[in-house]
Amino acid sequence: MKIAKFLFIPLFLLKLSALVAQNDFHANIHKDFPGQTLKIAPAIGLNPWPTSDLVISNLVQWDIKKRLSLVSYTAYTYNSMFLRNFNYIKTNYNYSLSQKVGVGTTLYSKRASHTFSLLGGIKYNSFKETLENPDFEIVSASVSSVSPDFGMLYHWQVGKKMFFFSYRMYLPLYPYPAQRLDITAIDGNMANVSLEFGLGVRLK
Repeated sequence: MKIAKFLFIPLFLLKLSALVAQNDFHANIHKDFPGQTLKIAPAIGLNPWPTSDLVISNLVQWDIKKRLSLVSYTAYTYNSMFLRNFNYIKTNYNYSLSQKVGVGTTLYSKRASHTFSLLGGIKYNSFKETLENPDFEIVSASVSSVSPDFGMLYHWQVGKKMFFFSYRMYLPLYPYPAQRLDITAIDGNMANVSLEFGLGVRLK
């Protein structure tokens, strides 16, 4: 009985110290990544397939709670930046503007966070090309269109203080499977996959 009493005291102290250490760990995580934060993260990247398109984007993320965020994603894409003149066809302009909003959830580690968001919005596409063949008259054609834009965004942030490094990858869900269930439509999705890098600022 006396042995049980003597064992109870160190076991109690050990359990108490473990609880204090666990609370300190969660407090540090919460301090590094507070629940209510506004993050702004401009970035530059590309759509790697089938041609290299330059992407300039900005992400605004409002962490309402530790695991819940509201996300706004704006992107300008300079399409076919290395293929502007081909076979007497000159590309006067070819660009896309996209605006999406959505919700996300975040997983935290000691120095980084991983946010997975589901986004929806619209995309505006516009291009103009001119046929400048010396054997024919100069002819120009231009097209503009608006289409839905749905997708998933992965956002990795590393940095403990006000500024952080940002990497994100956007995976479209349009036209497959949002518009069509035909697997051949996935070519349209692949053309809009983007990989982006940048720096962000965390505003409390």
